[in-house]
Amino acid sequence: MNTVRNESGVVLIAVICFTAVAAVLAAGLMRESGTQLKMAGKNVSFEQAFYTAEGGAERAVAYIRQTDLTTPACVTGSIGNGRYAAFIVPLSEGGADGTNSVGGSLLVNPNNSAQNEFLLVKPDGTSITRDDLENDTTVYASEPCIYYSGPATLIHVKPMGAGNQNTFMLNGSVYALDNSTTYDLVGEMNVTLQTDERNPGTLRAKKPWKLTGMNGTNVTLFDSSLDDSAGVDEYEVRSVGFVNGARRTVILEGVHQQSWSKYAMWYNTGPGDIWITAGEMFNGPVHANTWIYISGDPIFNALISTTRSGWGAGPAQAQFNGTPSPGFEFNSPVQSMAAVNFNELYVKADLVVTGRTRINLAGTNMLVSNSRSGWVNNSVPLGSNYLVYVTNASSGSGRTNVYVGGTLDGRLTIVTDSDIWITNHIVYANTNIDLNSTNLSDDALGLVAKHDVVIANNTPNNINLFAHIMAVGSSTPGNHEDGSFKVNNIDRSYAGHINLYGGIVQFYRGAVGRITPTGYRKNYTFDQRLETKPPPHYPCITNEYLWTGWREK
Repeated sequence: MNTVRNESGVVLIAVICFTAVAAVLAAGLMRESGTQLKMAGKNVSFEQAFYTAEGGAERAVAYIRQTDLTTPACVTGSIGNGRYAAFIVPLSEGGADGTNSVGGSLLVNPNNSAQNEFLLVKPDGTSITRDDLENDTTVYASEPCIYYSGPATLIHVKPMGAGNQNTFMLNGSVYALDNSTTYDLVGEMNVTLQTDERNPGTLRAKKPWKLTGMNGTNVTLFDSSLDDSAGVDEYEVRSVGFVNGARRTVILEGVHQQSWSKYAMWYNTGPGDIWITAGEMFNGPVHANTWIYISGDPIFNALISTTRSGWGAGPAQAQFNGTPSPGFEFNSPVQSMAAVNFNELYVKADLVVTGRTRINLAGTNMLVSNSRSGWVNNSVPLGSNYLVYVTNASSGSGRTNVYVGGTLDGRLTIVTDSDIWITNHIVYANTNIDLNSTNLSDDALGLVAKHDVVIANNTPNNINLFAHIMAVGSSTPGNHEDGSFKVNNIDRSYAGHINLYGGIVQFYRGAVGRITPTGYRKNYTFDQRLETKPPPHYPCITNEYLWTGWREK
């Protein structure tokens, strides 16, 4: 009997030990499971923060579309259970783009002027403005009077005072701040916003305010005294997404309105059926606000779209390689050049001449002849991004044209209230070009006519034209044939090909020859560079934006 009792005791002890071990294992498993669940939750929040940041960036671009934005802005909101703060800075101000370290201090509104802009945005999207500082009624317990100390994602400041400020550091060296210039700092910084003294009676802050103890890396500085905009208004969007303590940052670089130079071919209407035929290849988008007729085997390596519900004829053996699939689009929205603003181009022009003008492109110069200016082959140097505007002689004198030919070494746009007549080959000085993919040239020419762009009589056979062309025309009744790219005499003897490297946008599709053949045949190649880097100040498409770079911080 004692043996049985002893065995029962051993069994009981074994059960207790097993239970204890199982409990320990269960506790460990629960802790491990809890840790895994927490990690999984953090990972989910981390991914959600990323998509929240992307959504914030897209909403910032939508804000740019709706706003004539000239100064930095911050757009905040919520997406699902996350929130975002998207910071927008106009890049057309120029400056030290890229990764920089900052330090030191700078004075804010030293003269207490309403023109002295100031905005500090915190990582959560809340901000401090000049008006906040001006209306500060805080009673400070001691000096210095610290209004804010902590992180900042954007600082917009236009300091004013006598001379320059020499206490701000960029990459370890003094960066002198001109007191009549606007500066923007975008990145991750820590700053203290303070004044050194209190009013003895009220114990409120005495001006001037200043930013001290500045430090940060990966900061981009924009300096309005510098201009690297290349004739395009661009923005940087830095969107921060927050979800349950997780934070992700998405950066869109070079956000800008899409230029009309994105098109290899665009037309509103034309004379009867307009055909695209065998042997033609388009490496850029094609659009028509009318029927498109196709025969043979043309190749479309980018999207072709029409406002119609189908093809006028074809598409025969055409190849559609563009995206999105299937490479073509029916019932596309009607597009219009009505928003092309010639007055705005006039204001932006580096050179304005009136009346009949002849421009011979001569490398980095133009030889300009204009009787009203008394010029005969007057040499005009081209800037890095140059715009010429030729106006009519008077409202009652009809069209006064501009005549163009020659070799361009630079970036130039020629605009006229009348017609542009092409008198000779127009080529780039740098002809290091692979016609199948990338143009390595840095030259670019835009030709923008309020009416027509015309190839003149007696131009060379197999004429070479390196340019993007816009014949804007008019939608006024009775002027339906206005706004064409065309040959002046399509019944001239057969002259070979128009070897166009660029693109054509025209209101009314003009004729360049006849099938018999007379005039010219077409050999058009799209200059793919111009899709993202158009000629200077080239007209833009309303409410269509893109960006040159995307990255996550």
